[in-house]
Amino acid sequence: MNSFSKKVILVTGATGGLGKEFCRQFIADGAHLILTDLQKEPLESLVKELKGSGKVLGTFTGDVSNAEGAKAIYESTIAISKNIDVLVNNAGIANAGEFAEIPLDKVELLMQINLLSPMRLCHHFLPDMKKRGTGHIVNISSVAGLVPMPGGAPYSASKFGLKGFSDVLRTDYEPHGIKVSSVHPFFTKTAILDSARYGSAKIASAELPDFLVEDPESVIAETIRGIKKGEKVICPGMVAKSLDVSRRFFPELLNLMNKYLG
Repeated sequence: MNSFSKKVILVTGATGGLGKEFCRQFIADGAHLILTDLQKEPLESLVKELKGSGKVLGTFTGDVSNAEGAKAIYESTIAISKNIDVLVNNAGIANAGEFAEIPLDKVELLMQINLLSPMRLCHHFLPDMKKRGTGHIVNISSVAGLVPMPGGAPYSASKFGLKGFSDVLRTDYEPHGIKVSSVHPFFTKTAILDSARYGSAKIASAELPDFLVEDPESVIAETIRGIKKGEKVICPGMVAKSLDVSRRFFPELLNLMNKYLG
């Protein structure tokens, strides 16, 4: 795929830091967007901001934290367009702290949004894509879905799960013309850096140095290039690439990183 011109793309979590950047770059490339997020006003503001050769086909509020919300997102989407070329499962949350100090309801909410929501949405949209013999699923995982992050047990579990889910979907659905990409950025300059932290451990108050935090614009630009190429696993940014190489060839370096972060 050389261009997203007139391709219909659904983006969840559209008003978040990465979501907005996806929308800006997709619409600049001519895509036809369908956008959803929790609140109406940020969606309206985003639509006013977007400029490019593409257009916004529709927006609606949607809650990805439960099964009913996922079904409603599907139904609202196909009411706008029955043919979705790309589904970007971007909505996600994070928290940090020693696992037993994170409230269990917060753990379960994170798993609902980060893992079960993409699974539910894929369950709804894949039959349509299979019938048409085309489509692309883009699951926004994290480098925490490739390497363990200290103080991030729930987050890593959700993102490792999303990576595994993506790998199996790819095996099952590539023969039907459907591509599946998992995306594994490191932390970026978005609201995720302000996620809730729990407990008294060092990780609960740890701050990442600025040189390790990626810029959303460059992360999404590299991600979109990977989607166009049909890359299966996309690691945008030097930190993500370095950690991916380390986990495969120099695992002892990860132990050093964990000691630094933990």
